[in-house]
Amino acid sequence: MRVVHRPTRDEVSAERKRRYLELWPVEKQLEAHAEAEAGRPEKQNKMMEDFAKIREVLPFYGDGE
Repeated sequence: MRVVHRPTRDEVSAERKRRYLELWPVEKQLEAHAEAEAGRPEKQNKMMEDFAKIREVLPFYGDGE
């Protein structure tokens, strides 16, 4: 018999948040948004790419599984 741990939605959400903040602390996120507002979206685009990669690695089970 094989046992597989499927983290709950809350567990996945908490781990995603931890990783988001590890890569992009709040101050860095605010800077990315401010620069995007000033017409320089490069940091914000990079942040969104990083967040998308985290979501790929940590999917919510049952969502498109």
